[in-house]
Amino acid sequence: MSRKFKQKPKKVKAEKVKREPDMRKRAYLAMLFNNRAAFDGGRREPWWVAVLFFIASIVIALVPAMVQVGKTKGSDIFKGPLYHTDVAFTKFVETLEEKDADLTVVSENDENIFKASPEFVNLVANKAFTLTDGATNEVVPYYSFAQKRIVYTRDENNAVVTNEVDFEYLRVYYTGDIQSSFLLEGKVYNGDAFLALKLLSLKEEDAVGNVTSHLIIGRKALYTRLYNPTAINKPGNPALVFEGRTNSLPVGMNIRDFGKVSKDGVPLAKTDIDYTDKVMENFGHMQDLGYKEVKVRTFWFQTGIYAAIFSIIGLVMGLIIFISTRGKMNPNRDLKFGESLKIGAWLLPAPALITLVLGFILPAQYFQMIFIMTLGMRSVWLTMRTLNPNMPQQ
Repeated sequence: MSRKFKQKPKKVKAEKVKREPDMRKRAYLAMLFNNRAAFDGGRREPWWVAVLFFIASIVIALVPAMVQVGKTKGSDIFKGPLYHTDVAFTKFVETLEEKDADLTVVSENDENIFKASPEFVNLVANKAFTLTDGATNEVVPYYSFAQKRIVYTRDENNAVVTNEVDFEYLRVYYTGDIQSSFLLEGKVYNGDAFLALKLLSLKEEDAVGNVTSHLIIGRKALYTRLYNPTAINKPGNPALVFEGRTNSLPVGMNIRDFGKVSKDGVPLAKTDIDYTDKVMENFGHMQDLGYKEVKVRTFWFQTGIYAAIFSIIGLVMGLIIFISTRGKMNPNRDLKFGESLKIGAWLLPAPALITLVLGFILPAQYFQMIFIMTLGMRSVWLTMRTLNPNMPQQ
C-alpha cells in the first residue's frame, strides 16, 4: 500500500527592498553644518518652514539672557565687596533702635509705601541735601555714617603724607514726604527718581562731599548704590547698583527690626558672631522683594531688545545673500529676494544652538556676541565658498 505524501509548498523569501533615504529629513539635519544644504533647503521648502526656523532660532538664542535675568536678585549687590557699608548699614539699624525711630511699609490708596515716624524725622533733621531742578526746591533729610580712615598723599617733595580723615561710608536718604514733581530734560519725575538721577550726575562743587554709597528710601521706590572709596570721584559709575519698588514689600516691614529678627524670624543679638551678616541678609531680603516688579520689566525689556537685534541680523543675513548673488557670472543670480530671506532663516539654527550651549559656559555679558560672531562666520563662509562662482560647488 503506497502512501501519498503532500508536498509542502516551498517558502520563497521575498527580497528585501531597500528604502530610499529621506533626503528631505537629511537636509534638515545637514543644514546645521552644511551651507549648501541650507541654501538648497531654503530655496526648495515652503516659506512657513523658514518662518518656523527663524522664530525658533531667535527664541533659542535668547534662552541664556532669559535665564540670566530670571536668576538675578536684588540682594546680588551684597554678594561682592561691600566697602565697609555692611558696618554702616548695621549701625544705621542700631541707631533706629536707639532713637525709637521707625521706617515702616504701610498700605495707602491700594499701594504699599514707606512711612517714617516723627522720631526718624527728628533723627535726620540735622543733615539735608538740597534737591532742585531750577524751579522747584526741596530738602531731603538723610542719615550719615562716617568713620576715621587713613589716607595717603604726597607733598611737594614727593614724600608720603599720612592723614586721618572722617570718611563718610553711607548715606540713607528719605524722600517719602516729598510731594513735589521735578522737570529734567522735558520729563517729569517724582522725588524718589529725581534724587536718584541727581546723585549720579553731581559735578564739581556739588560732587565734593556728596558722592558716597547711599540708600534712597522713597515713597514708592528703593535705590542702592555702592561706591568703591577709591573711586568716589566718578559719581556716575557706582560699583554696584539696585533699583526696586516698595509696592511688592509686605505691609508692616520695619527697617528698625532688621537688627532684632532675621529674615527667617529668628531673634538676633548684637553679641552674635554673624550679627552683621544677618542684618545684611535682611536688607538683601527687602531688596529681593522690592526687585520683583523691576525684574519683570527688565526681563521683557532686555528680551525684547535682544530679540529685535537678533531679528534684524537675521534679515540682514538674507539681504547679504541676495546681494552676493547679483553678479552676471553667478550661477545663483536667479535667486529671488524672498528666497534669500528664507535661506537666511535656514542658516540661523546652528548659531542659535551654539549660543545656547556657550551662553551658559562663558560670562553672561558675552552671550549676544556669540550669536553675532557665529552667524557672521557662517555668512562669510557662505558668500566666499558656496555662492562664489569661482569656487567648486559643495
